[in-house]
Amino acid sequence: MNRVRATTLEDVARAAGVSRATVSLALAGTGRLSDETRARVRAVAAELDYTVNVGASNLRRARAGALGVYLPESTNGLAYYMDFVFGAVETAAASGQSVTIVAGAAAGERARAHVDGYILIDPPDDDPVVRRILGGRLPVVSGERVPSGLPAPWGVVYSDHRRGMTALMNHVAERGAARPALIAPPANTVWGSEVRHAYLAWCADNGVQPIVRESPERFMPDDVRRVATELLGGGDRPDAIISAPDGSAVGAVSAARALGLEVGTDVLITAYADSLAMQMADPPITAIDLRARDFGRHCAAMLLSALDGDGEGVGDGGGSGNAGDDVEAETGGHSDVEAEVFTIDLRVRASTGAPPPPAPPAPTTP
Repeated sequence: MNRVRATTLEDVARAAGVSRATVSLALAGTGRLSDETRARVRAVAAELDYTVNVGASNLRRARAGALGVYLPESTNGLAYYMDFVFGAVETAAASGQSVTIVAGAAAGERARAHVDGYILIDPPDDDPVVRRILGGRLPVVSGERVPSGLPAPWGVVYSDHRRGMTALMNHVAERGAARPALIAPPANTVWGSEVRHAYLAWCADNGVQPIVRESPERFMPDDVRRVATELLGGGDRPDAIISAPDGSAVGAVSAARALGLEVGTDVLITAYADSLAMQMADPPITAIDLRARDFGRHCAAMLLSALDGDGEGVGDGGGSGNAGDDVEAETGGHSDVEAEVFTIDLRVRASTGAPPPPAPPAPTTP
């Protein structure tokens, strides 16, 4: 009796005319796929009677069936990173894979025996574990660009933080801010450096004196309140604060209120990383939506592509597509790195006040 071969993810991808990563996103119901693509992939999967056989697939490929996500200790408990991990888990699960969170010294030989590849998020330039993972034999996808001087990953999914920060600065200026200050993130990551450089470039372009205050790598709410109190308590206080570290803007709002300032009127306050805490704050806080959950989905999809050897990225999954001619410039000089630009959005809320009234109509000549 001839045994009927089970349909594979590759079969679905080939029949639907998309990458394996796009199939994973479509079946998981995640990512920014078009409705047409998602429906086509699901229809093809149903027609081919596709189901995930995790054990057989992993045994056949001599794989562990798990993706490793490395989280530095400084990220523990931060909402952005937890959302990122949940997104990675969703996409991995759609392909019958699991996700193993690896922290600190656990990313050694024992961990490598139980994962097929790694996802890094905001890799710092001074973390020896990041260097060890990038220099190892397993494929690595980095969520955000890898600092120069470190080994290149297999692929990078990154956001244009220069553009995001510039949009945020233009917004507070449109709302009347003339002396915006930045509570800066640590400069040991590419995204942290980009936020800082974009702020300084905007100030230079607009003739504004920059006001920068540093935040510790592992900040506590009291740290941000103290920095914001120092900024707002002086005689020449800023009229806007951009608080970049994840979750820190709530502390800036608390400091403003303690000084008797009305947020949205006396001082504008924004976050760089949006979260539920920003949406639920009083007042709700304007922020850049980094779409952490979708970001995690796309990084997992790219790593699955690396493991399957198709190198096709995530299709129309939700960023701006492949980085094209900018790949070498945006990946530390490595032209052979798979790269995808991921879209981020400005979310305007009450912490930056009401929009200016419309200009009165021009008088008509009789």
